[in-house]
Amino acid sequence: MIYLISNTAFNDESVEQISLCRIKFNKFDIDLSAFNALIVTSKNSINALKFNSIALTDILVFAIGRVTALACKEFGFTQIYEAKNSHGDEFGAEILNSLRDKKVLFIKAKETVSNLDIYFSQNGIDITVVDGYENLILNPKDIKKPEPNSTIIFTSPMNTRAFIQNFGWDKSYQAVAIGKATAAALSSYCDNIIVSNTQNLKSCIELAKNISLSS
Repeated sequence: MIYLISNTAFNDESVEQISLCRIKFNKFDIDLSAFNALIVTSKNSINALKFNSIALTDILVFAIGRVTALACKEFGFTQIYEAKNSHGDEFGAEILNSLRDKKVLFIKAKETVSNLDIYFSQNGIDITVVDGYENLILNPKDIKKPEPNSTIIFTSPMNTRAFIQNFGWDKSYQAVAIGKATAAALSSYCDNIIVSNTQNLKSCIELAKNISLSS
C-alpha cells in the first residue's frame, strides 16, 4: 500500500492520503510597493497574502517549484523567476546575486529547516522577513497506522515529524522523500530513503508506484 503524508489533496485512488498537519495563517500588514523583490518557497506564502488581503504590486518574485510559481501567477504577479533548484540551500545560492542591491521581502513559515533568511542576511542582502504561516501538527484518533511493508511518501520535514509523533516507525516501511530536507528529517529512523528527483507530489507518487511494482 502507498500512503501520502500531506495536507495538500491529490486525487489518486491507489494512494491513501493521511493529513497530519494544518496550516495556520498569521495576521500581518505589508506594503509590497516598498520592496523590489519577493521570495516565496511555498504556495502558502501566497495564500498568506490572500488571507491578509495584501494589495498586489507587480514586483519581481523568486519562487521555488512549479506549484509555487503558478500560485504567484494566479495571484497576479507577472515577473516570476522559477528556480532551477527546488532544495532550499541550492535555491539560496542560485538567486543570491540576483538579490543584491534590492530591497527584499521573504514570506515564510514560522519554522523552517533551511534558514534561508539567515543565509541572505549573512551575505549582505537587505531582507525583511515575515512569518506568514505556521504548520500545526494534528493528533487524529481515527487514523490507523500504515500497515507493514507500505511505501510512505513524506512531503515536508513537518509532515515527517507529525508521522513519527503519531505512529512511530516500522522498519519494514519504504520511505520516499520529496526533497533533501525531508530525507534528513527521516534519517534518524530510516536508512532506505529514496529522494524524488523532482519536488512535486506527482513525481513522488510515480516513484512510489515504481518501487511498489519492483518489490
